[in-house]
Amino acid sequence: MSPKNDFAFRLLFSDPQCKDVLIDLLNTIIPENIQDLHLLDTHLLCSATQREGILDIRARTDAKVQINVEMQLHNLPAMDKRTLYYWAIMYIDQFLPGQKYHELNKTITINLLDYYLLPVDDLHTCFHVHDSKYDIRLSDALEIHFLELPKVHRYAHSYENKDLINWLKFINARNEEELYMAAETKPPIKKAFETLKAMSRNEENKRLYEAREIFLSDQATRVYAAKEEGRVEGIEEGRKEGIEEGREEERITFARNLISLGMDDEFIMKATGLNKPDLDSLKNTRNSNP
Repeated sequence: MSPKNDFAFRLLFSDPQCKDVLIDLLNTIIPENIQDLHLLDTHLLCSATQREGILDIRARTDAKVQINVEMQLHNLPAMDKRTLYYWAIMYIDQFLPGQKYHELNKTITINLLDYYLLPVDDLHTCFHVHDSKYDIRLSDALEIHFLELPKVHRYAHSYENKDLINWLKFINARNEEELYMAAETKPPIKKAFETLKAMSRNEENKRLYEAREIFLSDQATRVYAAKEEGRVEGIEEGRKEGIEEGREEERITFARNLISLGMDDEFIMKATGLNKPDLDSLKNTRNSNP
């Protein structure tokens, strides 16, 4: 399994047995010196719009810093706004009735992108809120990272942060040989590699992974064909599949495909991240509209 596949990524880095692996990855990206993590529910609900989102990895550090890690395979036209939206929900979600503003904790979003996003050579960019004239930071509460995987091989031997480049080479590996080479660079990556191999031997994991690969390939083909033919309806179909509306819509479409294949509920929830009420709602809607 490729760790870049978002199903495999969630399976590996949300495994409680691999918490030390996730901590090591995060410490190569952000200067928080994380000692411990608490994995949190990845479902988010915006109370104002009742719009639900599903994150890949959500955690809180021992210093109460909130972190969201996302693997994004498709180039979303509104990736900047989507990122700010989910960051805002996470930031607000920690605010309890009667709480004081100074008790709000730093919230970090980390996006691993399988495409080019920003017009800079560096593969790692980090954004804060600051004054553009005097370069004064307003607060450290907001921190957003983008890591562009297509730039990894360009820096394979010259990047200053060797631990980060080794992790990104592992995540971006194109074959087992590249996975093995990255795994030899440090023990946490080797543990990730061995865990991934063990997960790959599980028949249910293999089915879920292969189903996700097929879905991603089909989706990419539909979007490419729509763009090539210039059909408005094809582009709109791509949006409905989740390219522009966000990952949550994509997972709903994936869940519908698995329902049509007769997969059981546990299988579908594990593959998509949907909860039982959402899955039941999808099934009821499908039954009422055969």
